[in-house]
Amino acid sequence: MTISPELQAKIDALEDERLKAEIIDVLTGPGKKRASDEAIYEAIVSGHISAAQQRAQRRKWRDDEVVAFAAHFREQKPEAYAEFIRQEKDFNEIEATLAWDVRRLILSWCPGLDESDVTGLFGKFRDYVDSHLI
Repeated sequence: MTISPELQAKIDALEDERLKAEIIDVLTGPGKKRASDEAIYEAIVSGHISAAQQRAQRRKWRDDEVVAFAAHFREQKPEAYAEFIRQEKDFNEIEATLAWDVRRLILSWCPGLDESDVTGLFGKFRDYVDSHLI
């Protein structure tokens, strides 16, 4: 299916090449569309903008905060801390139950965080383990 020249101009005006490719793939794909090309374009672009805004609002964890959490984790749950380091070292992956326990520990250490901030600290802690403890 062809894209109208007006819509193609809107797509071409976007700066994000991956976003452009995604829109074109959806619009020219073989599936049956249940919305107009313009509505599909608007939905994809608004979702992209919303996700970018959420990423921008996510808390930026400082290195000293990550180190403080590591110390708290080591102090509160030494066996789980050692297991976390072992799994990260041996498998570069953390089992779901341990990951869930660490996320709950993050929330008890810093109450009121939203899920994206917990995920952010969890990821920064994994990076810290990789670069400093393994």
